[in-house]
Amino acid sequence: MNNQCDAPSIDELEACSQYYQDILNETLPQYQAKIIARDKYGLELDNKLLNSIMSQYAWTPLQLDECVENSLHKAGLLSSK
Repeated sequence: MNNQCDAPSIDELEACSQYYQDILNETLPQYQAKIIARDKYGLELDNKLLNSIMSQYAWTPLQLDECVENSLHKAGLLSSK
């Protein structure tokens, strides 16, 4: 069995670098969702609610702030629309 693997491409290295830069800058959607919930609604998201928001954001054409608001309503943390 050959345990060698190919060296990463420049594109892969750049994507990895960008991802870690986004982590450091807190610009990934999961960080932004937490900021929206905290700044706009005064709420801290638990992991279950954050996962629900990220799932909705990944599978719908809604903007992130809409996904946050929808999930907070669904969880009963905001009064009805």
